[in-house]
Amino acid sequence: MLILITLIGCDQKVIDESLLNGKWEAAAGYEDGEIKGEPNCYPFQEGIEFKDDSKVYIQTYERDFEYLVYSDDQEIFFYDKKSSIYTYKIKMPSNEEVVLEGLGFHESDACYLKKK
Repeated sequence: MLILITLIGCDQKVIDESLLNGKWEAAAGYEDGEIKGEPNCYPFQEGIEFKDDSKVYIQTYERDFEYLVYSDDQEIFFYDKKSSIYTYKIKMPSNEEVVLEGLGFHESDACYLKKK
């Protein structure tokens, strides 16, 4: 049981480390498993920057949010005390690309972000 918990923890860190060190900007939409169309992922389309393993700067709001990645479900949650929670499915085709697909209230949102 201890080994399983350790492996899950390690997997989460790999995703988090890939997100750090750079600004992510929306480059396109994401529909039917393909990169196409216009970005639709408010409030992330103007750019985000992961500061560490728990804080992300969201350009649209011009402030930091907390975030949490669940690597087993490939979900990422963004939240702060002043705004609602944003929940997205996260895919990383490479260390320079991220796809966010909305869940819950943001189910119709999706975009492809590139590291700048």
